[in-house]
Amino acid sequence: MKRIAAWPAWLQWAVLAVGGLAAGQGLQALGLPAGLMVGPLILGAIFGLRGAQVRMPRPAYQAAQGIAGCLIALHIDPGILARAVELGPVLGIFVVLTFLAACATGLIAAAWTGIDREVAIWGFLPGMAGTVIAISHERGLDSRMVAFIQILRLMMVISSMVGVAMLLAGTGAHPLSGTAAPGLLSTLRAGGIAALGVAAARWLPALPAGASLVPLTLAAGLSVAGVNIAMPGWLVAAAFLWLGLQIGLRFTPELMRTGLRALPALVAASLLLILFCAGSGLLLSWIADVDPLSALLATVPGSIDSIAIIAIGAEADVAFVMTLQTIRLFAVALLGPMAAMLFLRLLRPRPPAD
Repeated sequence: MKRIAAWPAWLQWAVLAVGGLAAGQGLQALGLPAGLMVGPLILGAIFGLRGAQVRMPRPAYQAAQGIAGCLIALHIDPGILARAVELGPVLGIFVVLTFLAACATGLIAAAWTGIDREVAIWGFLPGMAGTVIAISHERGLDSRMVAFIQILRLMMVISSMVGVAMLLAGTGAHPLSGTAAPGLLSTLRAGGIAALGVAAARWLPALPAGASLVPLTLAAGLSVAGVNIAMPGWLVAAAFLWLGLQIGLRFTPELMRTGLRALPALVAASLLLILFCAGSGLLLSWIADVDPLSALLATVPGSIDSIAIIAIGAEADVAFVMTLQTIRLFAVALLGPMAAMLFLRLLRPRPPAD
């Protein structure tokens, strides 16, 4: 641990960059869905737990989200998207089901671990982890424990969904890479759209996941209009390197010490939440007539970027997955904290009548 912590920052970054790219390419060569992101994530978690001091700069992470948004847009078919929009009321019901499952999981985790019920619910609340952690801190809760549960849940969802995608889609999944031999103009266009995502995250903080949703929307609109948007493979690999390292490096020794005693129960609770979502996903698959993998990816509470990357790699229905994930993202960002507090208030025992 001390050995890595004592390394100069440039050496830590060099090993993370080279090792992360190599790990990502290796996992992709094995046919692992989202291998380009999972490889750096694993390496980042190892470095984070061993005391690495470097952290992903926010602009780099936001640029990676923008590049991922452009890539997602290239896999969205307008006809399928229109059908997903028609299912809006049905998808709204499943957004509520996922939210209720997260709140119920928080209560179960609190009963298993002795963690404060409100802290546990905020830890399992789906949406933007950074925003949830910040709001919990403002409410005077133990934001370190909220952060631990949020990051643990995210890593559990990613790892389990990669495993499910391999079982359902096979190891011959579609490799995540840029389009073949993109021109300079189309590459610059994609880079400019990603830069707009960084600007949106900086100047429109109230917009949920603006760094990825703004580029996704713009790129999808231009693509439908016939404008060529393309990215070289090296740019996609770099973006997924940054996304994976951003998640992995957040697993620090301090964070692990915060939740180490409750770790087994929280892992079990995270798996329980995934099983809840699997059940609702199978029901959604039957109601909406989509394949089970797409329905499951649409309902699980992971980050919108990572779930979309897994969906692309597993050749799932990306438009359907992104529609429900985006609806939930906005619903939780706008109403989640207020709904969580109302949920807790309803569960609070009433004082006995005089």
